[in-house]
Amino acid sequence: MIFNIKVLLINALLFPMLTWAQLYKIDRNEKVQSALKRINERRIYSFIKTFSSYKTRHHATKTGIKSAKDLRKYWQKISANRSDIQVLLIHHSDTPQPSVVVHIKGITDNRIVLGGHIDSINDHQSDVNAIAPGAGDNAAGVAVLTEVLKVLVDLNYRPVNTISLYGYAAEEVGLLGSKSIAQNLAQDRANILGVVQLDGVNYNFQGKDLVLIADYTNYFQNLFLGRLIDTYLNASWSYDRCGYPCSDHYSWWVKGVPVSFPFESELRYENPNIHSELDTIGNMNYNANHATLFAKLALAFVIEMDR
Repeated sequence: MIFNIKVLLINALLFPMLTWAQLYKIDRNEKVQSALKRINERRIYSFIKTFSSYKTRHHATKTGIKSAKDLRKYWQKISANRSDIQVLLIHHSDTPQPSVVVHIKGITDNRIVLGGHIDSINDHQSDVNAIAPGAGDNAAGVAVLTEVLKVLVDLNYRPVNTISLYGYAAEEVGLLGSKSIAQNLAQDRANILGVVQLDGVNYNFQGKDLVLIADYTNYFQNLFLGRLIDTYLNASWSYDRCGYPCSDHYSWWVKGVPVSFPFESELRYENPNIHSELDTIGNMNYNANHATLFAKLALAFVIEMDR
């Protein structure tokens, strides 16, 4: 509890109320709407299907490592005609699986971050090579990152701030990739304007359309995401709590970085197939309709924050 209060105080000192009001404006409607019209549900679906076709993306397996390298190649292909876009593998000391990042260079060194983990796991078997398609957890989140990149490239969007999209390694075994990345950026004193975590975005059969995880996230940025949903998505939303560091947002929160974690459903209705061989695109009705909401939210967040 003492640490939680410390982080809140750091946030308050770094971002006084006036700064929050300036940062979290919603006044770029034309640019956002132009971007949202380009989101393609079939393209998101196709990526989920492909990225969940590895036997497993477990961080300690050959296919887990290959999935990261394949993602890098795909992001490089999307951005091949943009000299201001760089796609890199980030190697870590505690996992053989690298993370992947694409930087869209801005005029400033300030950063707007979207992220989602690339690994998968099967908790029902001890063999790391057990079947773990991880379509919902978290091929769908990576599909949203990919769609955001595709739309920004197609728009020839030239940001004011650097936009960084991360595919984190080894989330399922202790947030290893995001923990290393957040730690290194904190040591470099990088100015992170805001982070949104995309982990679980395509499974929703009842309850609210989107849920903002309220614990280990930033209160003011969560309010901003709620306003973005109301303004651009025409969707229902509410708050919920994980009760523990349930995804990579925690790695940023402990560093005092403003972070939000919009989730696909209320926790009582979450995907029952995660961490098993049943986490397939088929068990999400063979579509990516719900993930398109998160692509819209992520794009709106990036564009409205980019000032």
